Amino acid sequence: MPKKMNLKVGRKMNVKTQEIYSEVYSILNLLGDNYVSRLPISLLNIIKETKLDTYNPQYEATISLEKQNIKRETIALIALLHLNYWCDSDEEKEQLRLLFKNNEERYQAEIREKYNPDNIFKKNNLEQVAEEIIENETAMIQYKESIFKKLINRIKAIFCKY
Repeated sequence: MPKKMNLKVGRKMNVKTQEIYSEVYSILNLLGDNYVSRLPISLLNIIKETKLDTYNPQYEATISLEKQNIKRETIALIALLHLNYWCDSDEEKEQLRLLFKNNEERYQAEIREKYNPDNIFKKNNLEQVAEEIIENETAMIQYKESIFKKLINRIKAIFCKY
């Protein structure tokens, strides 16, 4: 006996979540009865009741979903529906899980590389070395004071002693 979903449809949801459900609903309509009939009726009711009535996105079947300005969360939800309801065999489910795992590992590697503390310190270290080189180069330039400046400085020095 399947578990009942404890999602209260009457509670307030943020607009983004409602837009995601609207996009899922539009994609389900695009997919047709073969896919929709494989979903539980309670899930369909939740999607219908939760979607934002004023947001009705239209998608083209001839264009891939990646090129149609669909939220990332919507694609994730469709992928979850595919895994749970539309996979015909355990082998297909396992392949899909492996694909999800590989995508997650690739994403985590990108995040690690982008925000790795070691790389951040290396970057700062390189910046410090570059600044030191610039300082050393500028330190080698000799600045010659003019005769008038030397004279004024010596007069100031005499008066400061007393």
